[in-house]
Amino acid sequence: MPIRIDDSRHPLVVVEFVGTATDDEFDAYLEGMRQQVLARKQKSVTVLDAVRSGDTSASQRRKQADWLKTHAALLRQYSLGTAFVITSPLVRGVLTAIFWLTPMPAPHTVVATVAEAELWAIERLRAEGLSPGERRAP
Repeated sequence: MPIRIDDSRHPLVVVEFVGTATDDEFDAYLEGMRQQVLARKQKSVTVLDAVRSGDTSASQRRKQADWLKTHAALLRQYSLGTAFVITSPLVRGVLTAIFWLTPMPAPHTVVATVAEAELWAIERLRAEGLSPGERRAP
């Protein structure tokens, strides 16, 4: 599966994108985020690790935008933020510009490493008096 949702350390959720997802796999990711994260109706912070991701099609980007709009109220209420991990400085800049034009419904950051993203996420959790679950052995 090119998109893996790891909620084992909830309220820290890590989503890893590896390779290029089919439309069905992308739909499953969106539904998984709804079921595993939003349906809990609990505060959480998400790290989206796109370091090893492939291309995302225009239809998938549209589906993601529609999903964000559909779930904006829940995201505003329960999301403490999202850290996007993207290694390319150019892509990080483009994503930041997109968010200036179309703001995320919750706080966000765009960083180069998973370590930076996790530090940001843990700071967001601590500000709310929360901490990530214990790291489990793979």
